[in-house]
Amino acid sequence: MLGNVIFGLLIPILIGGWILRRNVNILLAYYPLGVATSSCINSAGFNFFWNILPNTRNQSYAALPFDLGIYPIAGCLMMYMILIKNARSWPAIFITSLTLTLIEWLAKEMGRVIYFNDWNIYWTFFSYLLPLVVVYGYSKVFTLMYDVSEKNRK
Repeated sequence: MLGNVIFGLLIPILIGGWILRRNVNILLAYYPLGVATSSCINSAGFNFFWNILPNTRNQSYAALPFDLGIYPIAGCLMMYMILIKNARSWPAIFITSLTLTLIEWLAKEMGRVIYFNDWNIYWTFFSYLLPLVVVYGYSKVFTLMYDVSEKNRK
């Protein structure tokens, strides 16, 4: 469990916090969405498709460091690249999904992640791609709402 906390929570929070220290609004806007989507997907996945070590009675407990760390921070960093660094959105989404999939593949190869019910690394890629597309769509809605509210103030 200590490895989950260090690699899934502490290191991503430190790296993400350092990169986003001047863009706290990105953290405030996208971090909660990342936690929510990660928790929902992991809750469903633990029941039907995968397991992570250490085994606990409630698998969500073992995934909590990841749900609070690497997954929401990856989404925030993706949005930072799109919004602040002007990266093209679809390549940023694809690269972020691919990076998270590679990290999970490494964990799977080390025996820390176990798949069952025909789940595989390809489905894992789509399980990262879909929430990141949702985060990007949320950013578009969020931007539209912000622009509309600014027009109503004038």
